[in-house]
Amino acid sequence: MSGNKLHVSLSQEKSLKDLISSMMKSYKLTDKLAETQVRNEWEEIVGRTIAKNTRRLSIYRKTLYLEVMSAALRSDLYFHEKTIVEKVNQYVGQRIVEHIKIK
Repeated sequence: MSGNKLHVSLSQEKSLKDLISSMMKSYKLTDKLAETQVRNEWEEIVGRTIAKNTRRLSIYRKTLYLEVMSAALRSDLYFHEKTIVEKVNQYVGQRIVEHIKIK
């Protein structure tokens, strides 16, 4: 009988998870949550040097907007755009970024 309680509990937990996921998608919060995760974990994603020299970071319509303090770093980031896009997407577990724009 306790096995039935566990089964009901697990199916209810899955239903709640599905409900929350559905609500986040319908309110378009999934991308905002991923953007927040990228902001909070930027140093872990790209490393200390890049993170220290990044002033602003935002994601809008699958474009990662960065403001960096160094022209040399700006050039380097453009050169490694595909790698950074892959790292960001892999880190959050979804395709949130396709391009990078750097100021």
